[in-house]
This record gives sequence, C-alpha cells and structure tokens, in this order.
Amino acid sequence: MGRVAGAFLVALGIAGGAQAQERLIVDGLLDLRAVHADTTPSYLNGGLGRVRFDDDHEGLRLGRASLGARLRLTDTLGATVVADAYDDGDVNAIGVSEAFVQWRPFPANSIRWQAKAGAFYLPVSLEHRLLGWTSPYTLSASALNTWIGEEFRVLGAELEARWLGAASGYRGDFALVGGVYGWNEGAGVVIAARGWALTDRPSVVFGELGSQRLGLYYQFDRSPGWYGGIAWRHHERLELRALHYDNRADPAASNLAGYSGWNTRFNTLGARWEPVDPLTLTAQYIEGRTAIGPNGDPGQFLMDLSAWYALASLERGRNRLSARYDRFSTRQTSGFYGPPSDDAGHALTIALMHRLAEHWELAAEWLRVDSRFPPRYWLGLPAVATDTQLQLAIRYRFRFEAD
Repeated sequence: MGRVAGAFLVALGIAGGAQAQERLIVDGLLDLRAVHADTTPSYLNGGLGRVRFDDDHEGLRLGRASLGARLRLTDTLGATVVADAYDDGDVNAIGVSEAFVQWRPFPANSIRWQAKAGAFYLPVSLEHRLLGWTSPYTLSASALNTWIGEEFRVLGAELEARWLGAASGYRGDFALVGGVYGWNEGAGVVIAARGWALTDRPSVVFGELGSQRLGLYYQFDRSPGWYGGIAWRHHERLELRALHYDNRADPAASNLAGYSGWNTRFNTLGARWEPVDPLTLTAQYIEGRTAIGPNGDPGQFLMDLSAWYALASLERGRNRLSARYDRFSTRQTSGFYGPPSDDAGHALTIALMHRLAEHWELAAEWLRVDSRFPPRYWLGLPAVATDTQLQLAIRYRFRFEAD
C-alpha cells in the first residue's frame, strides 16, 4: 500500500509542476480522547463488543490523526488524498483512506457532469460531511454508516449527472450517480462475524480491521461490482438519497490466500431536513443480504441484514447538541455451524460539540448499545450485552492554502 500511495503522490507532484496556477488545500485533524468504557471486549481487540473502546483500552487515547490534500490540476480536474492514523495496532501505522482524481467540466447547459476515479467512500452517508469522513454531529457513527466505513470503499470509477435547477429558477437539483469497482469481494465478513457496531474507526484502503486481521479488499473473480443511486436537494433545506449496491462476488470462489467471496448487496434510503436554521433532522435505512458458499448448497451461509437511525441536531452559536437512535438486526437463514449470527439491538447516542476557537473544538459523547448476539457463547459470554462508552475529545483542525 505504501508503494501505491507514494506513486500517487508523485503523480500529483508531476502534474502540479506542469501548471503555473495550481491551488493546493491541505486540511488536518488531530483528535485526542479521554475514554471511559463499560463494555465487553471490543471487536477491534478480539472480542464482539459494539463500541470502539473497551475496559482494557480506555483512558487517554488517540481518536484520529488525519491529513488531506486537494490539488487543483486544471480548472476542471482535481486530485485528493486523505491519510489516517489510529494507533490501534493496524497492519499499517498510517493508511490511505481515499486517493482519487475528480473531473468536473463546466456545464454547457443545466446538466453538470462529474467523474471520479481511484479510492473513495460510497455516496451513502448523510452524517459524514467533514474531512476524512468525519461527522459534525457525533464522535461515533451510526450502525449503518459504521458498516459502510468499515467494509466498503469504491476502488474504481464513478459518474454523476446533476440537473441544476438554478438554470430554471428552481433552488435545488437532482442527480443520478453510478459506479463500477473491484477489490470489494470481502465485504460482508465483518458484519457476519461481529454483527453491527457503532464506532468512528473506518478501514483504510488495503488495510485490515481488528486483531483478527480479516482481509477486506481483494479481487479474484472477473465480475466487477456496481452501484447506482439518485439524489434530490430542495431549497437547501431537504436532501433525499437512494442507492443500490451489488459487489457481484462469486460466493463459491476462493483464492490461495484463503479468502472467499462474499456476495453482498443492499439498498439504502436517506433524508436530511433542515426545517429551521438551528435544527437538522436526519434519517437513513439499509436492508440487504450477504452470502458465502456455493449457491443452492444447504451449507451456504446466508444472512439478511437491516438497520436504521434517526438523528436530531440543534446548533446555537458555538454549541451543537445531537441525539441519535439506532435500531439494527441480522438474521442467518442457512449455514448453521453453531449459534446463529442473529443480531438484534438498539443504541442511543448523545453528543455535545463546542467550538473553543477558530481551530479548536471540544466534544463530549455518551453512547449505550443493547444487543443480543448468540455467537458470544463462543467466547464464554452471555448472548445479551450492554456496552456503554463515554468520550471527551479535544480536536485541532488546520488548513493550509497555496496558489
């Protein structure tokens, strides 16, 4: 991965030197935490807990260190690289979470085209609106978007066509988006092994997640995955999104490294509404299925999954108070070799963000997750568990701009 990231950065430098008026924007984030946890062992540390930290990994922790660079190559072509560090034993101390080029030609009519190629997040989350896929509302993501950040990265290309309502006097727009990608045949292994979780620990490209070192990004069949979606924005107050995802992996295939194909597909719906300036209301829903093993085989592992959340956020001056409720489930319908991976639970998150100064932010979050997951029996734990986590974060953000 280091060689890939290095080559990409060299390419940016060569392209940058060819233009006299490039614009470079560098954004950084340093997030330090004080954590108190009353939980079962976290999945990131070999357990099946539902939050990022646990009793053995509390106290002062590094929440995240991120550095993102955006380079304008021409008036219509740009490039972005985002690197993250978490200090939690990942195979790489620093990993690249996104690295892509983006082309946005000037619209000749009411349609604006946009194309992206490289590695980037799926256009799903309505929570993550800041640098490095972070949220202005909470520290921990919803269960839905935790999974999207953990197991899904587009390693391919995306094309968007957006109708601009301003050309017709309408304050809004409508978009169609589609993408093709590879190297996502492992998507499904984490949700099957652990169930749902609520963390702010997405994977990095070609990295691994948790102490079990489960591989996520690989490709060994010749079937690229695809997704397609629609989005509508109305009067800068309402945003609606829908997306279908299918990685088209062969669930009967495997490679010499021992990795198998997880055939995973899902649908998502989401809405964000700002009825008045201080208030934001957000809700999203996902339902889908993942499978491994030959189709039609009685031993094939087949699991249905669903989750939704509703979030309300109120911003006043330097303060933002947010509350979110999550509900999630999985249901294993075949391939029983022990306790079924039937996950059922709900979570409540309350967070307060306070801007201390131009570059500094203080954040406090309380999170409680109640769940029932029979595979906990394998670890000698009861199926029913409650995980609570209290975090206090100090964040420093900076931006550097150069022409």
